[in-house]
Amino acid sequence: MTRADNMGMDMTNTTDSQQGRQNRPSPFRAAPLPDAPRAVADWPDRASRVREQQEALAALVREDLSRARALAFLVCAVVVTFVAGVVPVMVVDAAEAEGSETTDVAVSLVLGLVLLAVLALPALAVLRGLRRRSSRRFTLMREWAAVERGHDAEFPTQYGVQGYPHGRFFYAAVVLVLVVVLSVAVLADVSDPKVLALLPCLVMAGLLAWSTARKYAGRYGWSTRERLERVRARRRQQQRARLGQAPTAAGGAVTRPPGVHPTLLYAALLAPAVIVTLVFVVVRPEEALGLAVAAALAAAVLALGLPKVLLMRRRERTELDVAARALTSSFPPGTAVYPVRYGLAETQPGAADTAGPSSWDAGPSRTGALAVDGGALRLRGTDGAALDVSLGEVEGVILTPSGAAWAADSVDVLLRSGEAIEFRSPRAGSIVDTLAGAGVQVLKP
Repeated sequence: MTRADNMGMDMTNTTDSQQGRQNRPSPFRAAPLPDAPRAVADWPDRASRVREQQEALAALVREDLSRARALAFLVCAVVVTFVAGVVPVMVVDAAEAEGSETTDVAVSLVLGLVLLAVLALPALAVLRGLRRRSSRRFTLMREWAAVERGHDAEFPTQYGVQGYPHGRFFYAAVVLVLVVVLSVAVLADVSDPKVLALLPCLVMAGLLAWSTARKYAGRYGWSTRERLERVRARRRQQQRARLGQAPTAAGGAVTRPPGVHPTLLYAALLAPAVIVTLVFVVVRPEEALGLAVAAALAAAVLALGLPKVLLMRRRERTELDVAARALTSSFPPGTAVYPVRYGLAETQPGAADTAGPSSWDAGPSRTGALAVDGGALRLRGTDGAALDVSLGEVEGVILTPSGAAWAADSVDVLLRSGEAIEFRSPRAGSIVDTLAGAGVQVLKP
């Protein structure tokens, strides 16, 4: 090999190593976020769309839960909180010290400004950058999640998996509670300026903890809705597979799925406290008063939720009844009219603009009325929407119990076109009975 060849190889190796160092991601620079999803028609097939959606969501969620980003946020939050606490305390100490002069206070102010400029401002800039990127990342997560919500579309389970909150949410909530307690303690002693100087530190810590708790609470709610949409699609696919195997005889009475009334749940929670209180009253009457007061306070806390649940249920039924009465004239006289809420797939913005039954299944949530007349399922909405579906186009129907104590059961109507409409109504059982009596196959949940 000639000397020129060796020099060429050395130059090639040097160039490759330089390019490798240039392409190597910097630990202080975040990787680029995935692009926004394109239109559904631009994908060659559904399989590639689902695969690309899974890859984009996995990358976004992985960065959203990155430990390096969490550490950067924690360091900056500690720095900002530290400066917010040290500077006021330092100035107050200089002003209240024996023999202190105006020069001492001025030096403390200058030193505080230096700390703000050198430590606090850069940390705030980093926190602002993290917040802006987090908002952009969450927007992309929602856009990619809306691309495909079918039965074969997987969704990351890192948020709230198995019902447990993420550690950052838990720690932020603990810090927020401690900040509230300490703030009350500080405000209780307003006569000491040194104690009041801690308020800026507590306010800053509370804001940072609140932003973290609020962020992950939003993530939990969003991911729960997305998983429910996919569970809904899988449930419908399984129901369609069952329709041809063991259909329920048409015309038979449909039994409502068993459920637990919220009053029974509260009674079960209060029963142990009541029993323990009664035992202490009998065995140790001298210690029963304090225990009875504690039990009464616990009962009051638990009882606060029951009126709220009952009020929400009453409000829902009142709204549906008003809608049904307003739409009764839209149906032939003597027809049984049932109040319904439709558009339960509230995580699909814009899907309600499509035509046909799909627009009735997609959000936003609306109120209307339903009736079975003349061999057709007739639907009317308070927004002026109308839809008539022949019972021959209805493949089957299922009564599904509600997962919320304040919400009514739902009726899922499966159509032979592959579409479906889910209704929620306080008279869900009567709707299913009417459809069964008209010859529609009914499945048990």
